[in-house]
Order: sequence, then structure tokens, then C-alpha cells
Amino acid sequence: MSDIVYSSFNTTLSHIADVSDRESLDTVMKELAAGYGLNSAAYFGIRLSGRSNNDPFLAVTYSSEWVEHYKERRFVEIDPVIQSGFRRLLPLDWDGFVRTEERVKTLFGEAAEFGLGRKGLSIPVHGRHGDRGLFSISCDRADRDWAHDKLLYLRDFQVLATHLHDKVLRLEGHSSLERHLSARELECLQWIAEGKTAWECATILGLSQHTVRCYLESTRHKLNASSNTHAVSIAHRAGLLLPPL
Repeated sequence: MSDIVYSSFNTTLSHIADVSDRESLDTVMKELAAGYGLNSAAYFGIRLSGRSNNDPFLAVTYSSEWVEHYKERRFVEIDPVIQSGFRRLLPLDWDGFVRTEERVKTLFGEAAEFGLGRKGLSIPVHGRHGDRGLFSISCDRADRDWAHDKLLYLRDFQVLATHLHDKVLRLEGHSSLERHLSARELECLQWIAEGKTAWECATILGLSQHTVRCYLESTRHKLNASSNTHAVSIAHRAGLLLPPL
């Protein structure tokens, strides 16, 4: 599968760059799903310029029947992907959801009946102005295959999700390409905001101190910040950091 994934990554990245309107975006989403052997692909954007949280930007390959069914059953109120995805920094593996609550079990069961895969990943994207994106994919891989393929998907889709979110911002009227913090950059900055040193961040995240310093340097550059404290201040104002528990 790796050769197919590599080819699809380069092709998809090029096609995302060429997107000029909503129609071409929808076409890329369908091509992406087919190229990676997925049952579905979906982008969900909130806090975009000129849009309220009640008016998200959606680009999905779901059937219209499933979209209507999802709305009628008001699944958004209990969908763990939506309810937790936008607050997360790192990707979500749908296997991690505890499906003991009856409505959640019903949601995933009926989604499978409508053709969505039973395995899935959701990749969050945090923009510097408080905009958020959530890119989700699903498939029907067996457990053993999923353990392998998931790593390939994580490699590609963390990059593709950021480029897709940037493209949506452009379609929504942003005049310049926004630069986004990676999940690791956000993690490091979040811990700095909690008062941790670079050494403590490295210990908590299981990284070397040099790697943490590199992430923080990249973060300062992206945010045009003169120091870590300045970067934390900018990130707080932009809504990039999670509020204290």
C-alpha cells in the first residue's frame, strides 16, 4: 500500500494547491478518498472569517442521505469526533472512543450502515486567528491492517489537513496564506504557557531538549514573536491554546 499512498500524497498536495473554488475542492475530496482507499473523507471548519460556530464550512464525501440522517438524529450533540476533536492537539484514532453510551454506539453503528468505515482518524488544525479545522477519514481496514496503515495515514494527513485548511481560508476570503502551528509546536507552547521550562517540556513529551527548543524557535518564527512569553501571549489572543483546567 505504501507506493499507492506516496503517489496519492504528491498528487493530492498538488491538487489542493490548484483548488480555486468550492466545486474543485469537492472534487479533490473525492479523489483523495479514492486514492487512499478510504470510505470517506470530511473537512469541518469553524471560527472562519465571517462565519459563526453555527455555520461551519463543510466539505465531505458523505452521501446526502447520511448527512440528512445525521442532522435529523442530531448526532452532532453527541458525536465524540466533533465534541472533542476541536479541543485536541494531536490526531484522534476513533478506536479510542469508549462507546458505552447508547447513542454513541448507535451513531457509529448507523454510520457504518450508511457506508462510513468503522476505522477512522480525525486530524485537528489550529489557526493563528482562532480558526479551527478538523479533517476526518474512515475506512474498513481489519485491525491488523489498520495498525500498519494508520501510521501511513498519520504521516500524510497531518500535512494534507493543514494545506486543506489553508486553502479553505483562501476560499473564504483570506488574502494571504495563513501559517499554522503543528501539533508538536502547540504542545510545547501549551506547556510553556503552563509555566514549564524547555527541559520540563522535553521530559513530559518524551523529546530531547534540543528538539523542544527547535519547536519553540519555529513557533516564535511563525507567530512573529520575540520570545516564548511573547509567543504564548499571541497564541492566547488568537485562541490557539487550551484554557487552563
